[in-house]
Amino acid sequence: MFRHVESGGGIDQVRETRPEWSERRFHYDFRIPLGSRLMYIETVLMDDDPEDPTIHVVSIHEA
Repeated sequence: MFRHVESGGGIDQVRETRPEWSERRFHYDFRIPLGSRLMYIETVLMDDDPEDPTIHVVSIHEA
């Protein structure tokens, strides 16, 4: 994911509308080519420590 962003790939910020994820305003989607496939990776930002924000992968599958 780091290399994807470093090489100019994007991250989509998506407003969260699913009731089961309502405690978060957004989730963040990566769509990364892997060989002949396109992988979809959904992440959430864990910003509880402003000095060390991290992301957690919550879903990954072929797009």
